[in-house]
Amino acid sequence: MYGVRFIAVTDSVDSQEGLDDMLPIRNFMNEQYAKDISKKVRAAHRIRGTLGIPLGQPLYGYIKDPENKNRWIVDLEASKVVKKIFQMFLEGNGSETIARILSEEHILYPTEYWRSKGINRGGKKTYNDPYRWNDSTVSKMLTRQEYCGDVVNFKTRSLDFKHKARLDNPKENWVVFKDVHEPIISRSDFDHVQELLARGNRKISKYKGGKTTMFTGLLYCPDCGRKLWYHTNTINSDIHFYCCSNYEKETRGTCKTRHYIREDALEHIVLSEIRHLAALLKKDEVYFAELLQAKAESTLAEKKKELENELRSVTSRKKTVDNLYEKCYEDNAAGRIDDEWFVHLSAKYSAERKDCRDRITEINEELKKTIIQ
Repeated sequence: MYGVRFIAVTDSVDSQEGLDDMLPIRNFMNEQYAKDISKKVRAAHRIRGTLGIPLGQPLYGYIKDPENKNRWIVDLEASKVVKKIFQMFLEGNGSETIARILSEEHILYPTEYWRSKGINRGGKKTYNDPYRWNDSTVSKMLTRQEYCGDVVNFKTRSLDFKHKARLDNPKENWVVFKDVHEPIISRSDFDHVQELLARGNRKISKYKGGKTTMFTGLLYCPDCGRKLWYHTNTINSDIHFYCCSNYEKETRGTCKTRHYIREDALEHIVLSEIRHLAALLKKDEVYFAELLQAKAESTLAEKKKELENELRSVTSRKKTVDNLYEKCYEDNAAGRIDDEWFVHLSAKYSAERKDCRDRITEINEELKKTIIQ
């Protein structure tokens, strides 16, 4: 089906007899094999996308047509929620308010809804509450042009077969096919929502100003471990403060305490501590150096332990992927899986094996730096 293909060679780092002299050749052959498969998958992907076939899974509100897997049809139950979200936004409700209303009305979060229908869409379960909606989820749904009945392909891209991460494609590179499936939202309502969103984003950008403080990313809640968010008092703009990003009364989070602290108070505390350390250094330089050494050794020991745990986990995963890779090849040779599925799986396992090998090398280099002289 795909013509001549490279023979996958399972690599072996070492053996009882020592290093394998064929390892460089095997690694080269495996990389060329994965590269060849990746080109074919990309070509097939490009052809499907330019023909107007949806490249992703159906959005919340749609399901695959049982008679044509390349076509989306409206999911009557979920589409009512989508319509409700757009309507509430047009009525003046923000994303956070809409998310709160959906949660209070016990409407299943999209991932949980799919699970309830026996649809496996992947993703991790972030919260214990299946009815907890995020404002980010609502915001993203409000921007999906597919709800007008359009197919939008090539919104993301990958660098090459060695990288699993998807990157956003510039909007001018998208390929849009209009009126392919039944719309849930009218085009006029969708366009109106985009205008409101753009207007709101400009206000938010102007208000926040993109300010970064000296404590940005360094403050965490002592109870739940979430970051503290920077705020400016709405009545007195001279007052700046931080509070827990997981506070239940503001973000429907789980933290019972707000953990409010003013920026000027925090600056005073930090400055006092710096002065105390400076005085200690001046009074007893030897003792101060011993304290720093003990702190450095403690930090290195903790980091070393974390790296060793990660190394065991990544090494174990690499062994598992190696076995899956080999089994995939055997199953294809025996006719248990077809060529198309084999191409998909082998490319996936090849990329993951490469990622594991790279991460193992990185961890070993980092472990060398934790050796206390």
